[in-house]
Amino acid sequence: MPAHKLVLDEVFEQPYKLIAIHSSVEDYKLAYLLNKHLNLRLARSPKDIDLHMENDHVLFAHFFYEVQQKYCSYHLVSNITRRETMSGSGEDSLLFGEHLAVKKSYLLPEFKQVDFLVKIEDELDAVSEKLVISRILEIQQVSTAYAIDFDRIKTKENLIFD
Repeated sequence: MPAHKLVLDEVFEQPYKLIAIHSSVEDYKLAYLLNKHLNLRLARSPKDIDLHMENDHVLFAHFFYEVQQKYCSYHLVSNITRRETMSGSGEDSLLFGEHLAVKKSYLLPEFKQVDFLVKIEDELDAVSEKLVISRILEIQQVSTAYAIDFDRIKTKENLIFD
């Protein structure tokens, strides 16, 4: 009798909107600017997003604001994190021993050009994504902002913040 193989694909609904932001400002400065232009109250989360990547724990800055009356929450997350590691390989290590190397990690590796992500969880679908993007584009320090197509995201599990 042939063996039957059952494949369980993870089912991810799209209960949120995802906006990519390109900007060279620091995370706290962008949170302040978004608060000002979008009339939000983003605050630094007590716990950053901690992911296990490349045999190391990586932390991504996380800002959060919840509008309970509208069943809506906003997350501002850094897509890029830099950390210093000791490296002992390469030509320099023979002469000088170990040296510091800066290593970059990405929350969404398929979007390496994106600096920040705004995730809007909107149960009532009351938030206009186009309006949010147009207001973000009014910020002088933002190079560009656009919606990310949910189907292009390969690492959807990195966007689960709890």
